[in-house]
Amino acid sequence: MFRHVALFRWAEGVTPEQIAEVGEALYSLPAVIPEIRSYRFGPDQGLGEHNFDYAVVADFDDVEGFRTYRDNPDHRAVSRSVIGPLIADRAAAQFDAGERPDDPTAPPEGV
Repeated sequence: MFRHVALFRWAEGVTPEQIAEVGEALYSLPAVIPEIRSYRFGPDQGLGEHNFDYAVVADFDDVEGFRTYRDNPDHRAVSRSVIGPLIADRAAAQFDAGERPDDPTAPPEGV
């Protein structure tokens, strides 16, 4: 499994309605990008002082699935038109989440 994590910090003045629009736009993506195996997103729960405001976690079978998602025109439109204008900061990482059916607490190979 290959995992993508994106974190957003909203710009000053972003409204709850705009954040709801982000969720609606993200919700639409798995229906048009079949490479997405799992897709979770939502606002930070406010448990840490320096946390980002919103997170997206997407799982794919492999790096090629991620690249298909990254380059998909629908994803790019959501990123540029819906999310982009609202963010002050963004962080992202992609990593091999491995397959650990016997012990879900074991680290992936090579870690």
